[in-house]
Amino acid sequence: MFRGSLINIMGTRFDILIIGKSKPESDSLWDKIVSELCQLDKQLNRFDPLSELSLINQNASFKSISVTSEMWSILVSCKQYNRQTFGLFDITLKDFSKVILSESDKSIFFSQSDISLDLGGYAKGYALKKINQYLFNAQVQNCFVDFGNSSILSIGHHPYGDSWKVSIPNPFNPRESLDEISLKDEAMSVSGNTPTYSGHIVRPDSKEVIIDRKVISITSSDPLEAEVLSTTFMIANEEEKKRLCDNFEIKSFTEYFL
Repeated sequence: MFRGSLINIMGTRFDILIIGKSKPESDSLWDKIVSELCQLDKQLNRFDPLSELSLINQNASFKSISVTSEMWSILVSCKQYNRQTFGLFDITLKDFSKVILSESDKSIFFSQSDISLDLGGYAKGYALKKINQYLFNAQVQNCFVDFGNSSILSIGHHPYGDSWKVSIPNPFNPRESLDEISLKDEAMSVSGNTPTYSGHIVRPDSKEVIIDRKVISITSSDPLEAEVLSTTFMIANEEEKKRLCDNFEIKSFTEYFL
């Protein structure tokens, strides 16, 4: 059994438990995962003035900015999710239509001066999807990844059970568990408001700040889609939730009102 932890990466904590691999195999895999996370942190951290994302935010309203191939892939993906969620998933939190992507030179331009990008509702899921590929390539059969207590990846099952069990705590009463979810070969993302962190989720079209005391949990075979959808479901109305369920392969969706 191998345990690995990073205390401060991509703004939060990362923990992994790998079962059934030798120490040299686990150490090698861990080194690759740490390297990947550090690279993504340098690239996607909007609070780092030297990150690629920050350089885009600083300059793209003045001129077209050519981006790396990975950033281009991320931006195209975000645009697709924006369309697929009928504008609810929006990394500008304002108007994604003001983000102009040019395929010819893989560049980005903001047609409105107050636009900036925030990948907070995307980056952890993207990282988990890449890590999942590392684990698959290494033929890991049983593994559990906890990214900030809100983004989870499970492979196989716990050594003493047929799944991995995850408790969802009540953010307004940490001693209370809202639910216990059994995961096997799937991802889960949890989004919501807490007593100390509220008002960070905004509906792009109306600019309505979501202050409801609620938590959303989404499970999916795709950790990136779970991440995107947990925040999207926080701002969706009932009709939009039905349409989202039609547009995505969601394994489960639960809304907890507190």
